[in-house]
Amino acid sequence: MPATLSILIVARNAARTVTRAVRSAVAESGCPVLLIDDGSEDGTADLAAHVGGERLRLLRAAHGGVSAARQQALEAVTTPYAAWLDADDEWVPGRAERLVRGLEAGATIVSDAVDLHDGASGQWLRRLTVPSFVRGRSGLVRLFERNFLPGDTQVAFRVAAFHAAGGYDPAIIGPESFDLLLRVVARGATLTALDEVGYRMFAYPTSLSRDLARQRRALAQALRKHRYDEVFALYGRAGYPARLAAWGNVLLATYRDEPDVALEWLARASPEHASPDEVLETDGPWPYAEGWRRAFHRGTLALLVGDDETALHELRLAEARRPTPEGANNLGVALFRTGQEAAARNAIALALQRLPDYLDARRNADGEPREITTQPLRAGPARHEYAR
Repeated sequence: MPATLSILIVARNAARTVTRAVRSAVAESGCPVLLIDDGSEDGTADLAAHVGGERLRLLRAAHGGVSAARQQALEAVTTPYAAWLDADDEWVPGRAERLVRGLEAGATIVSDAVDLHDGASGQWLRRLTVPSFVRGRSGLVRLFERNFLPGDTQVAFRVAAFHAAGGYDPAIIGPESFDLLLRVVARGATLTALDEVGYRMFAYPTSLSRDLARQRRALAQALRKHRYDEVFALYGRAGYPARLAAWGNVLLATYRDEPDVALEWLARASPEHASPDEVLETDGPWPYAEGWRRAFHRGTLALLVGDDETALHELRLAEARRPTPEGANNLGVALFRTGQEAAARNAIALALQRLPDYLDARRNADGEPREITTQPLRAGPARHEYAR
């Protein structure tokens, strides 16, 4: 039977981990393995070649960054399907067969469960699965609100779909895979979600994804490629009502650092006549009553546009309706801005009491309270903790 799925690896100075990654890749029978060495200086390519042998196709490139290397690999693929393997991670045996079954059943992308491990010790931390609200034909549009997949890089995909969406953008460093995935979603991609664990991810403090400020800037750059009216229409075609589609644009505009636009969409998403006790989605990503949700976002966006008095009023209302770490943190920023430093410190301490490893609150406790949490904190397991 001809090979249908390629395993793609980008590596740079990964000598400590690349042999583990390559061994797991070549163990997948019948899958071509392609490794792009992005100008390594520590012998990564030679180690990979030694372990991979004839199963490994090695391309050496001058250091041009991970996005450019991913695009080079994408252009070199000769199979209809492909999936990535980071050079510090590994595949679970039998993954390729499961992924191919999902793709051959018609999906554009396939995502399975990921086991997250601490990179230094190898200790298992948690299992990440595809949430229920992302599954099915309508769920992928929710990625415009946040990346809810266990890993955007780790999905298997139709190579033609990635080419048709324009490939990897070398200007996007960090969320380059998420950027491309969103463009694929905008073109009508479908997802098959598997419950089996197929991927072991090892988290390191030096990972690109741990630079949260750079990730946020690059994410805003990626999201600005999508027009609000087009995203709103995507929700409609997926079967979501207008208010949920408007909420999607509230979050999209917030991530794009366009708080004025987010406030305009908020007025459509949660109008004044909406019941404060209404929950639009009990089984969705934001199962919160509209009273809290409206007050939290309105107060947070007011902070971002410099309307501190409105922020103070709304965040107090949010805190009264539903006490949360992020609400207390942002209230602390509003209190500090309005000259109430003692009350601000108390609010920040309360945020840390509710979530001790909360990074924004820790930073605010250590200095002037300036760090604003722009989104509700995730309720489910995530790749990244809010701790440093």
